[in-house]
Amino acid sequence: MFAGLDFGTSNCSIGVMHNDQPELIPLEDGKTRLPSALFIEHEIINPGTISESALATKVAAIKRTAGHLSAGELVNIARKQLKQAHRQSSVSHLRAKSIIEALRANGDVIFGEEAELSHIADPQSGFYIKSPKSFLGADINAGQRGVFTAIVEKMLAFIKDEAQCVKHMELDQVVIGRPVNFHGLLGKDGNSQALGIIESAAKTVGFKQVEFLMEPVAAAYDYERQLSTDKLVLILDLGGGTTDCSMIKVGPSHVPLVDRQSCILSHTGKRIGGIDLDNKLALMALMPHFGKNAMLTNGLPVPNNLFTQAVKVNDVSAQQEFNSMRTGKELAGYCTITRDPNLQRLKTLRDGKFGLRISRSAELAKILLSQQTAIDLELNYIEEDFSVPIRRSELSDAISNELGKFELLMQEAVKQAGTLPDALYVTGGTAMSPVVQTWIHSVFPDIEIIIGDHFGSVTSGLVTHAQRLFRG
Repeated sequence: MFAGLDFGTSNCSIGVMHNDQPELIPLEDGKTRLPSALFIEHEIINPGTISESALATKVAAIKRTAGHLSAGELVNIARKQLKQAHRQSSVSHLRAKSIIEALRANGDVIFGEEAELSHIADPQSGFYIKSPKSFLGADINAGQRGVFTAIVEKMLAFIKDEAQCVKHMELDQVVIGRPVNFHGLLGKDGNSQALGIIESAAKTVGFKQVEFLMEPVAAAYDYERQLSTDKLVLILDLGGGTTDCSMIKVGPSHVPLVDRQSCILSHTGKRIGGIDLDNKLALMALMPHFGKNAMLTNGLPVPNNLFTQAVKVNDVSAQQEFNSMRTGKELAGYCTITRDPNLQRLKTLRDGKFGLRISRSAELAKILLSQQTAIDLELNYIEEDFSVPIRRSELSDAISNELGKFELLMQEAVKQAGTLPDALYVTGGTAMSPVVQTWIHSVFPDIEIIIGDHFGSVTSGLVTHAQRLFRG
């Protein structure tokens, strides 16, 4: 059976065709979106085996109190609860000292939202990896490539296994989404490296046929399903880690074409997305309350790079530098020679390894500001009764430079195509923000704008393309 798989920077999802319609499969707590994160505890525990009888019993128990859930949601929730119970009852005296050792041990791994919460609960108890896709196009050595390949294998194996258990079918053919450009400074070489890692991992976990499709093109194929006439559409995919644009001809007359390459008039993409907006909001709206712009008694400012490193949770080198002993000593020293008490909060953030929680708080602020014009963001894990007031206008100001970069991508796509689109189709979680939507309407005020399924359009399009590729 074939599937479409969105291996995203922020979230992953997988879908199959059901009654000639794309259907996304529950992956965590009955939800079809799995945060792109994993957590491997220092304590090495062998993965548990879930028997059919244990699963049936757990499903029946959940159904008694949640009868409104679908069969697939019940199975997914039951499997997670059984895995959690196995971890809680297991005892091991083996401990991994490094991420390499943990991966080689092939022990139990926690994924998604549960991985993030496990890291937040006790950052010292294991190895946390967020957004592994962000690093696949970077300048990494052979050893690092091996580590990231193993991490991607873990993620894809989990997604494949969950989907197969929920749908009771073997998935051996897959179309995986890819950005126009992966994160990194290697250009085409970085893209080739990233695709090689993902393809190798996908085949290792059991996918026999693996194809790739540009994510904005996948979104276009999903949009195409609802069209009764042909259109020239500019697709704007505002993802978690990348933003991609494509100008593409879609509609009934193009669907029968086996090769759609002639329909694609332009591609542009940049390694910037929702995570970067969260980081920028954290830097501009939160860090001033952590001593950003504070002055030292020698007349010099506290180095700004400390605050930048603190919020860049998707940058491995920045996090390593921020959490190094040298930075810890420097920060402790700065706290003794400043009259600004807020800098102590930055030390608390670093010492408590609260970087991920700050990132999640910034993301929450962005979401809340989608519904309210002003909020008080609670940060009680830093300091009791500590909250930061943020207005929607501050979000707009904080991300204005990033929105300008998005606009350049759209203009370049139009320039490459040599014509204006009939419509603009927008997908990706970043597009949920009213600030972003207001900006989109300001860029193309006279063109029809369609806001698609923020988190499902790409996956549905990948499933659609998989059906054409593997079933003809």
